[in-house]
Amino acid sequence: MNFTRGLWREVEDVIVLPNSLGIDAQKCNESRPLAYQANIAERSPATRVLAQVAAPFTVIVLAHGLLSVALAYGTGYRFNPGMAGLLAMILGLLVPWFLLVLLIRRVVLLAVVDRSTRPVADMIGVLKSLIADRDRVLGGSFRLLLVAFFVGSFGYQKELVAVVQPFGWDVAFAELDRLVHFGADPYRLLLAVFGSPLATTALNAVYHAWFFLIYFVVFVACFAPRRHNPSTAFLVAFALTFGIGGNALAMVFSSAGPVYFERLGLGGDFVPLMDHLSAVSEISPVWALKVQEGLWAGYMNEGVLAGISAMPSMHVATSMLMALYAWTHARWAGWVMAVFAMLVMLGSVQLGWHYAVDGYVGAAIAWVAWRFGLAVARRGEGRAA
Repeated sequence: MNFTRGLWREVEDVIVLPNSLGIDAQKCNESRPLAYQANIAERSPATRVLAQVAAPFTVIVLAHGLLSVALAYGTGYRFNPGMAGLLAMILGLLVPWFLLVLLIRRVVLLAVVDRSTRPVADMIGVLKSLIADRDRVLGGSFRLLLVAFFVGSFGYQKELVAVVQPFGWDVAFAELDRLVHFGADPYRLLLAVFGSPLATTALNAVYHAWFFLIYFVVFVACFAPRRHNPSTAFLVAFALTFGIGGNALAMVFSSAGPVYFERLGLGGDFVPLMDHLSAVSEISPVWALKVQEGLWAGYMNEGVLAGISAMPSMHVATSMLMALYAWTHARWAGWVMAVFAMLVMLGSVQLGWHYAVDGYVGAAIAWVAWRFGLAVARRGEGRAA
């Protein structure tokens, strides 16, 4: 019963209920506070556009972009948010899959929750309602464009880490890892449990699945109803987590990660880990190794990939953020994403990308950013009311 109620709450938040489901939409609207109805009715197109431009997420993204321009002027390192174009291309490939996932989800809800007797007609009604919601479609598209620009700006500032602040914290973080984990390197503890070829490949698969999931969740948040506070909070926290954690703190605590420890001339502390991964790759796929080589080639100006940075872990931070957001939709979704975040944390260490403390700091940043995002969303709701 709790599972069903959780799904139903999610449906009410995410879609517009058509009359074809036998639900009186007028009564649903009448049940809302009068101030809310009046506010919606009186909003002119210009007011709606201004609300999008003045939204907290928009302000943060534009401020981040201006900072990138200022850094380009100050450092002479050309600002070319090429990652924005790459993201646009990738989203062009991913969005159809996102829509397919959401369509399947809606069909399941029609069958399980709504118990529809006319599933085809009801599905068409839902789609028509969504398409007719111009504010939602245009607002979501605008936010998605902002995400593309922000990712490009973030990528530029991440490239600057190695240019402005050479890697200088790896030894300190490796020692801190041992201090926190009772004198042992965390990867040695993990290899005893997850060191098999099958487990290593599974962790790598989860780690790479992050790419699809983060943009899927961003897509959902962008096209959520405007007054859906958790979605507003997620987008604000998303920008702050990447901007403060992935750029500002990454610049201050510049580090490359265990995979590059020896190449930086810092010693052979992590040679056993990398040797183990190389040996495993002969038996079972370890896709991380190829990406790591590509990033190193970019760092040496011999490749197209760039942006080595370990502290804090953005994979762990954003996985934590997705879990917090998922909890607001349904308990089962929160548990699934919590497990996912934990596996990403383990994979970040075992695959040589991060020191364990990178993940701990990343998770803490995500939690603080989420709380701040919720406060911003609630304050915006209070002003609108």
